[in-house]
Amino acid sequence: MTDWLIAQQGVLSAALLFLLLAERFLTKRMGAVGTYALWLLVPLTLIANNLPFDIVAVESTSITRFVVGMTPNIASNDINILFSVWAIGASAITSFILVHHFYTWHSISRQKAIHTDAYYSSKAATPMLFGFIAPKVLLPYSFKSVFSQSQQSLVLEHETMHQKQFDHVWNTLALVLAAMFWFNPLIWLALKSFRINQELACDYHVLKNKSEVERITYAKALVQCAEACSKNITLYPTFGEKTTMMKRLNAIKQPASGNRLIAAAALSIATLFMANTVLANAPQAEIKKASAKINEAWPTKRIEPNYPEKAIEENIEGYVVLEFDITETGATDNIQVVQSSPKGVFDKNALAAFKQWEYKPAINNGKGVRQQGLLVQLDFKLAPEPLNANASSKM
Repeated sequence: MTDWLIAQQGVLSAALLFLLLAERFLTKRMGAVGTYALWLLVPLTLIANNLPFDIVAVESTSITRFVVGMTPNIASNDINILFSVWAIGASAITSFILVHHFYTWHSISRQKAIHTDAYYSSKAATPMLFGFIAPKVLLPYSFKSVFSQSQQSLVLEHETMHQKQFDHVWNTLALVLAAMFWFNPLIWLALKSFRINQELACDYHVLKNKSEVERITYAKALVQCAEACSKNITLYPTFGEKTTMMKRLNAIKQPASGNRLIAAAALSIATLFMANTVLANAPQAEIKKASAKINEAWPTKRIEPNYPEKAIEENIEGYVVLEFDITETGATDNIQVVQSSPKGVFDKNALAAFKQWEYKPAINNGKGVRQQGLLVQLDFKLAPEPLNANASSKM
């Protein structure tokens, strides 16, 4: 898992940097809707970087030898520290998201707010679209006392527009990616920029056919929401987020018409980036010849076979030679006994243990490469071996 996460960081970071710059410098030039659409680059890039190409197999004819003693022991690197750290961080963020969602859900009033399709909630400091699957518009209890009827209509139209744009789906995906790639600081900067583009795009759709008076009314409602906005962390876009207020007010004051040339250039860059990602991971004719030297096949998780009791009692030693594959993720596969001595004495225990071994997968252009036809010899010894007994040797 850690190898896969690390393999995604190059293309992911490049895509996020491009989008951060686009939100900062291109929003006024190509329009809020166009800039918001560019965020599709993130999931599409991850998909392109993980397309299931038929990878050319790496073959090996060398035999790596390990000594099996009477006392089983697990290799010291059995514990993957990096994976543990990642799992703790991802679990903590996921737990926070679920707890926050649970408390917000329980704060929702059972009945809809009068004359609206929204619900009151004690957790909603300002109007917001809440939910991952079946979203609801939530309103603070002060909604009707704070806003005029015209403002109420515009605010509700804004939240409904979020739902029409399927923003609850995109926000859910954004939170999943944030939890998965939490260790990359760019993911958190990008999450903020993504939300800004989302709000600006929604504002544009609401105001594009509105009069100047309605635009001013909308801007005043935005300021009123920002004044009442809670300082607590929220996982959902709210109408009056202070961090995005000034950009939204400026966009209302000076709406961007959108430059088609700049939009076409940005789209071309995104398309070329994706195409390069796909081509970089495509199989190449030279892989088979060169990839044998990518990395030595050495286990990262080693489970010692149990020494058969009958063999101990009869003072029997021997060996088992196994042929196997290493998958793209480092697991052992297609294991079979090719030679053993004495025949049938150690085979069963050797197979049972070796199925649990894990290897560092061969990596080519950020993708795991299946290695086929590798050989390993497990030497079952009753007596202690010299210090260099565990070293690999070619036969």
